[in-house]
Parts: sequence; C-alpha cells; structure tokens
Amino acid sequence: MFEEEATTWKEKLTRAVFAFFLFIIVSMLIVTFLPGDAEQSLIGAITGTSSTKAGSIAGRSVPADYFNAARRECYYRYQQYSKDLANSEDTLRSCAFATTRELFIFGDIAKAIGYSVSETSIKRDISAQARQIYKESSSQAGFSEEESQPLDQIYRQILRSVPMNYRIDTQVAYSLFPAFLNQKLEPSAEELKVEQEAKSAKLSFRLVAFTEVNLLNQIEAKLTIPETELLAEYEKEKKESIANKEENFPSFETRKPVLISKLKFEKKRKELEVWKKKIQNLGLEPNGLELIAKETGQSIESLPGVTLGELKNLRSPKGTNFRLASDPKFWEAVSGNPFGSKKVAGPFTDNDKQIFIEFGTLAFSEAAISPSKPSDPNSQNKLLGFFLEINKSIAGTYNIEKQKSLSEE
Repeated sequence: MFEEEATTWKEKLTRAVFAFFLFIIVSMLIVTFLPGDAEQSLIGAITGTSSTKAGSIAGRSVPADYFNAARRECYYRYQQYSKDLANSEDTLRSCAFATTRELFIFGDIAKAIGYSVSETSIKRDISAQARQIYKESSSQAGFSEEESQPLDQIYRQILRSVPMNYRIDTQVAYSLFPAFLNQKLEPSAEELKVEQEAKSAKLSFRLVAFTEVNLLNQIEAKLTIPETELLAEYEKEKKESIANKEENFPSFETRKPVLISKLKFEKKRKELEVWKKKIQNLGLEPNGLELIAKETGQSIESLPGVTLGELKNLRSPKGTNFRLASDPKFWEAVSGNPFGSKKVAGPFTDNDKQIFIEFGTLAFSEAAISPSKPSDPNSQNKLLGFFLEINKSIAGTYNIEKQKSLSEE
C-alpha cells in the first residue's frame, strides 16, 4: 500500500527530476489560468523586466494590476471617439494615472465621511452579470446546454478580469455623491425648534467704535517734536550722507519739514500701540465702556432688539453701519453668554473700525414650530458643484510618481 522509499542514488535522482518537471508543469498551468494583467505582472516580476507596481500617488503605492485596469478603462473610453488616442501609449498612461488619482481622492473623501462599498455587494453584482450572460448564451440558436459555458466559469472569468480593490474604489467613486451625499435630509423636531429659536433671538447691547485714524488724529494734535531731536536726526542723516559720499546735502532749515514728518510718523505709530493697549485694559474696569468712550472721544451707541440676521449689516441710530457678523471673535464672545454681566468684550474688527461692546440682554420669543420649507431644487446642483470643487482643490496635493521601468517600456 505504501510506496517504498528510494534506496539507490539512481532512484533518488529519477524522482528528483520527475518532481522538478512536475513543478514546472503545475506552474505553467497556474500562469495559464491567471487573468491577462496578472499573468503579465507575474511573469514580469519573475523575470525582472517589470515592477509589481506602476508608481505611487500621494505616497501610496499603485499596484500594476490596478494601474492596468485603469489603463484598460481609458482605452475603451478613447475608442469611442478617437482611435489615435486609444493607440497612444503616453496618452493611456497619463489617463490611467489621472483616473487612479481621482479614485484615491474619492476614496479618501468617502473614508472621511464614513461611506464604503462592501466586497459582498460587488460579488453580488458580478453574479447577476454572469447569470445574464449565461442566460443569453444558452438561449442562442445552435448551442446545446452542454456546449454553453458553465455559469461558475463565467463568474470566475468576470471576477478575475478586474482586481477587486479597483472594483471597490470605482464603485465608491461612482456612488459616493448620488448614493450618500445627494440625500434629502429632513430636520428633526428638535432641530426645527433650535432654528426657530435662533430666528427669534434678539440681542441688546451698547458699543463704542473708533478707527486708528481717529486715534492718530488725536495723537498728532498733541504731538510736538523738540528742536533738539530734529537737530540730532539731521546730524545723523548728514553723517550717513558723508559716508555714502553724497554731495550737496540740504541745510537744516530746508530739511526740517521732512524731519518733522518723519519723526511724527514714527512717534505716532509707537504711541498708537501704547494707547490701544491702554484702551483694551480700560475694558476690564467697572464701567469700562464709559471709560473707553471718554478715552477715545467717541460716544456710546445703544442698539436694542437686534436679530442675528441684522448683524450682517447693522445700522445704528446715528447712521453708522456695523458688520459684526464678519468677525469670528464676535461669535465666540456671544457663545460665552456675556449678557447681563456688564463686562466689555472686544475689540471686534469691521474693516477699519475697532468696536468694544457691552452686552445687555438676549431674549427669545415663543414661536410655534412651522413645517420645514420645501428643499431648494438647485440645492443638489450646488452640492454637486461644491463636491467636485473639493476634488479639484485637493488634486494638486496628490503628487504622481511614475515607476521608471513602466515609463521606459
């Protein structure tokens, strides 16, 4: 029942030769039944004539079979309208890398928002495709049931024709927007309640606003430059002129107006920074807003019953426009519930204006929850445009590095 163990060297050599040839035959059968792309990749890897990867995108390796699947897709795409492009190797290679980059980008977006496509669903689709092909081939005239290709063989051929990771990435890219992002989300009752409260919210506050120009004008009105400083600056410039071998340096009286402007400008900038720091510290004192108004020479303006929407372009009783909503620091201050504390917040920025605010009250009106409005018919187009813009904006960060061995083929 059991094969006798080889005892002579001749028997051992015969068995070794037989095992070697058997290994070669089995290996050839394995390679024969591999899909075309996998067969070429395996042979290339064994012989050293090609690499098992096509390159990398954003530091991520691109397998050769994945790249070849993208390349084949580009070929069929170009075949529809330009055979010249379809037969251009450089065009196909560039298209394949661009396609792979898009798949990587869509995959990263999907991963960030928790969207995925399962391998099971892909195999289910392949199974349905195989059944359809089997049904059509079996119904053709002139073919018996025995002559038709078996269903399981059709399924395996389709399955092996494209790498599974490429199938999954492609399906994610095709379905990410229509299946996930393009959903109509109805707000819950609690969300509607919060929305209604936000619309009914009204703020009351007082503010003092000024510009740097206001402060600089006040500084300049009080600023004087001593003659000694002017002379010192003149002598300094004169020495620099002599060192640079400049001739005909102007006299002190001629140069004096320029020196006054120069020194005033330098002093105004320094005093402005000191003054702005002092003003900010006054906001920490009791009745800080009154102290700031007195220090800056600006009046206090009261703004009662302001809605959140009005903060985009608020007009005070004195006719001054304020765009408080444009400063993120303002919303940070509001979220900290400063109302009724008599504390001064700021400075907030609106173009050239610096604004200090003392928040008064925050009131909400009791409003019935109205049904949600019908969705904007253009909202999905806007969302799609935004989605595609994300893809376009981050594409530049996905650098493509092509494998040299592939580019030299």
